[in-house]
Amino acid sequence: MRSFRSFAVLTTVMVCGLVVAGARVAGQQQTPPPAGAGRQGGAPPQNLKVLPKDIARPVLTATMRGFTAALGVKCDHCHVEDMAQRASDDNPKKEIARKMIKMTADINATYLQGVGDPALPDQPKVTCFTCHRGAVKPLTVAGSGH
Repeated sequence: MRSFRSFAVLTTVMVCGLVVAGARVAGQQQTPPPAGAGRQGGAPPQNLKVLPKDIARPVLTATMRGFTAALGVKCDHCHVEDMAQRASDDNPKKEIARKMIKMTADINATYLQGVGDPALPDQPKVTCFTCHRGAVKPLTVAGSGH
C-alpha cells in the first residue's frame, strides 16, 4: 500500500508539471525566475518529506512550477525568500503544502478507486488545480449550500 501511495504522490507531482506545460502552451506569461534559480544541476534536493527523496531535479522543478501555477503564487508562498535556504521549514505554509500533497494522493489512491472511469497511472483524477484553479483558497459556488 505504501508503494502505491508513493506512486500516487509521484503521479500527482508529474500531473502538476503537466499543468504548467499546458499553461505555457496556452500562452500564459510567466515571470522569469531570479538569476541562479531553476538550476538543473547542483546538490541533490534536501528536506524532502513527502516527495520521493530520489526525485530528479528536472521533475522536482516541474512539480514546484505546477504547484505555483495551480495556486497562482510564487515560490516564496511556501519557501523562505532566500534562495540558498529553500530547504528550510521556516515558512509554515510549506507544511500545509505537504499535507495537501498527501491529501491529494490519498484521494486518488483510496477514495476514487472504482468511481467513474479508472484514472490512468500518469493522470490522476484529482490534482491541486482541481480545487484551487489558480487561487490560493479554492473558490466555491455562491449559494450552493455546500
